[in-house]
Formats: sequence, C-alpha cells, structure tokens
Amino acid sequence: MDVVLVRVAKNGSSTPVPLMRDRTLVGRLDDCHIRVPIAGISRKHCEIVVNDGAIVVNDLGSSNGTYVNQDRVQSQPVSAGDLISFGGLVFLVTVNGEPGDIDAEMMFEDGIPESDETPVVAQQTAPAAAKPQATVSEPEPQMASISNSNDDSSMMDFEFDFDDEDDQPPL
Repeated sequence: MDVVLVRVAKNGSSTPVPLMRDRTLVGRLDDCHIRVPIAGISRKHCEIVVNDGAIVVNDLGSSNGTYVNQDRVQSQPVSAGDLISFGGLVFLVTVNGEPGDIDAEMMFEDGIPESDETPVVAQQTAPAAAKPQATVSEPEPQMASISNSNDDSSMMDFEFDFDDEDDQPPL
C-alpha cells in the first residue's frame, strides 16, 4: 500500500510527504520523521501507523490536538480522502494515488478545525495588571528536503522564514 500525506496550503500549493515507515512520528524533535518546528506542535505530537492495510492516526498527548476531518481525535482510523491537521497544517491522505485530482486551497479550508479553541503555547504567567501582549501569527512553513537515512526511511522537515528574529515564537 502506497500511503502519501499531501500537505495542502491556504495559497493552493501542495507537497507530497510519502510515508515510508510502518510508524511515522510527527513533532518538533529532531528525531521525528515529519519535523515541524513551531510552537503549536508538541515535541512528539502524533503518529501515523500503517499496518495490514489500515492507517491509524494516534495523538501522543499533544496540547493542541490532532484533528481528522475537523474532529479532535485520540486514535482514529483514516482512509484515502481524509484530512489530518495539527498546528495549522493540513494533510490529505492519499492511498495508491487516490484521490487523484485535488483542490489544495479547498482541502486546506475543509481541514482546518472550526473551533474557538486557542492553541496552547507555553507562556509565563503575567500579573493581573500587566498589559496584554500582542499575538504573533506564524508564517507559512516552507518545505525542506526529504533526507533518506541508511534504512531508506523518509524524514521531512518544515522550515519557517521569519521576517524578523523577534517574531519567532518560542519552540
């Protein structure tokens, strides 16, 4: 079974991320197979397990959650055409090339959870009289290269371009 997560973006672009392992770890840590170094992603956020023709997404206790078709999940079987999202990123599940033609912009909109929940980001507690801090929106991630290790497993890093060093959220 050929399983590929296709990252779909708000601007209509898409990038395939092939799953070449039985268990693909997603998170901020360097040893994650899909590494997303932004504050809304936990160090070990979720995993995607492909086993005996089944695909299952497991949240690994992340603060901001893992979503399948806009529903927050702990463990959820997925199939071709389902949308997985975490940390503001949306991925379309494709199996053996299906679904074929996609509208990335529409898929992005369909994959973002419609929730009033605010992402949980570790912050210091401020005194009650302190002025509210301005929120910083994170820039659109840029895809880095896929690097193959000795076991022919894939790793994907997402890089982020910040206009100003002060705009970078804490990791």
